[in-house]
Amino acid sequence: MDRLQSNYDALLRFEEENIEFPPFVTAFKAIEEQLTLFRRTGIAKHLKVLGESGTGKSTLCKLLVQKYPRIVLPERDVVPVLHVSVPASATVAAVSSEILMVLGDPDPNSGTIQARTLRIITLCRACGVELLLMDEAQHMHDRGKHTTHYLVGDWIKRLLDELSVPSAFLGLPQFEKLLQVNEQLRRRFSRRLWLALGQSDET
Repeated sequence: MDRLQSNYDALLRFEEENIEFPPFVTAFKAIEEQLTLFRRTGIAKHLKVLGESGTGKSTLCKLLVQKYPRIVLPERDVVPVLHVSVPASATVAAVSSEILMVLGDPDPNSGTIQARTLRIITLCRACGVELLLMDEAQHMHDRGKHTTHYLVGDWIKRLLDELSVPSAFLGLPQFEKLLQVNEQLRRRFSRRLWLALGQSDET
């Protein structure tokens, strides 16, 4: 029984370990550099990190949140790194509600898009958000028609402009298609990193 428990514990430790490969480390450092630049200069840069499933995008977000954790104070939460997983039905309403929920809004589904956007901006500033991580970013393109994609992209662009904090959007390669239909949003993501096992590519 002791041996079985020992083997089980060893398996758990193995599964909890993060096997870092060069592109993963490059992406982690690149996102950290964005945060450092913002803290030193107030300049907000935006990065897209693309890769197929299993290349570590969600793990990357998890590790960044662990390194820069939420701090719960009596009067408010401090959230230096805001990690949002984009829902599958990635309409503007769904994405805005998800962001509000992560920020701790008591009623994230209420209000018009304009009202939700204003609450996001207010809460981000109150919580001291310094970096926005948007995981599963490809969902913004997966559903809906061309017009819907443009509206989502345009809302994201305006939100980034209002927040004025750095961001990293992580997702499958089809996230690029959203940027193709919205030139102004595409300009904000001038830097791209690819996550692939055993190799890295940056443009």
